[in-house]
Amino acid sequence: MSIMWNYLDKRRATVAALKDYDGMKFIIDSYQDDLKLAKQQMIGVNSPRYNFAPGATSKDNPTEHRLIHGIDQTTKLNERYQQAQLYFKWFEPAWQELSRDERFILDACYRTPNQSMNEGLTIVMNKYFIAKTTAYNRKNKALDHLTLLLYGAHH
Repeated sequence: MSIMWNYLDKRRATVAALKDYDGMKFIIDSYQDDLKLAKQQMIGVNSPRYNFAPGATSKDNPTEHRLIHGIDQTTKLNERYQQAQLYFKWFEPAWQELSRDERFILDACYRTPNQSMNEGLTIVMNKYFIAKTTAYNRKNKALDHLTLLLYGAHH
């Protein structure tokens, strides 16, 4: 095991992974549509221009420019999609290992967009009829469990 793992804040990395979940899901879900759009923009019909000036350079050629742009877009989309797939291959099995309660707590505290930790804890307190400290401890326990599943034991 590499020494760098000793210095990685695994808990913080787990929180970042939790927060990325929806974005990664969006990349996976929108991939086909984004790809279709990029390809349509590449094909884009141009009215024929008959005034071909001899010696016109490629920068004067909007079709060529559009194709190059489209290829760049497609490459970026494919890279993003592969990253998202790797993310799910790594994250999803760990997420599924958690209990339903652990997932609920982590969802409330980290994965709900535009919601503060306090609001998340309040939701947890109300659902389980528990005090804030207990909610906070349960959140930490669930986070530690997920961290362990994602990164393994401390070495």
